[in-house]
Amino acid sequence: MIGGGHVADYPGADQSHTRGLVAPVFIYRGPVLRVDAGGIHGRLLNTPDWEFDLTGNAAFNARSNDARAGMPGLDYLFGVGPQLIYKGLRRRLGGPTLHLKARSVFSTDFHRINGRGATFNPEVRWRLQPLAGSPVLLTLSVEPSWATESLQRYFYEVQPGDATPQRPAYTARAGYLGTQLALSLSHQRSDSLEWFFTARALSLHGAANADSPLMRASTNFSIGAGIVWTPWRSQARAAD
Repeated sequence: MIGGGHVADYPGADQSHTRGLVAPVFIYRGPVLRVDAGGIHGRLLNTPDWEFDLTGNAAFNARSNDARAGMPGLDYLFGVGPQLIYKGLRRRLGGPTLHLKARSVFSTDFHRINGRGATFNPEVRWRLQPLAGSPVLLTLSVEPSWATESLQRYFYEVQPGDATPQRPAYTARAGYLGTQLALSLSHQRSDSLEWFFTARALSLHGAANADSPLMRASTNFSIGAGIVWTPWRSQARAAD
């Protein structure tokens, strides 16, 4: 996979940076273990209306942010946890799927791993073809997030030793983190080649730590695009 984008340093940051990623991806969709461009999934239950699996996500680090000058940088983040999906509404034209996700979050500098709490992210997702017969797939989603105190402190707490006249000490608390609106377009050009484009807006209005001096923006925007090339796949293909 080759991709890149322009993303905020962390939720509520007023600075963004352009990032790139080159990583190997292979496709395997077995009855339980599934590996694709979205990550590694462990499907534990799959019925016409319900699905239960394990999923993960990740975020870039932040080392050169002015609001955090003199403070420890933010390491790469990754999360893993269970996801319960309700698919019963898909029978209706344009019907969404409901994804209930809980994830344990960790940070890493590739020398050590630290626990950073957990998140709860209910998501409503629509997958549509914008034009009848078009090979392009449009995905829309709305995803509010809540985070434990540990993760909120990692983003927004200012210890007394890090305080400045412009950045007073602040004690972060657990609660609402923000709501993300996302749009993506993807096209499977062939069995081994797919391109994608994504745009996201994160609203932090009403966030539990909106008063933190490290939360300098109430809305973040990000865009990204990439190509996924998978020349080798498992010979046995799953039905979905």
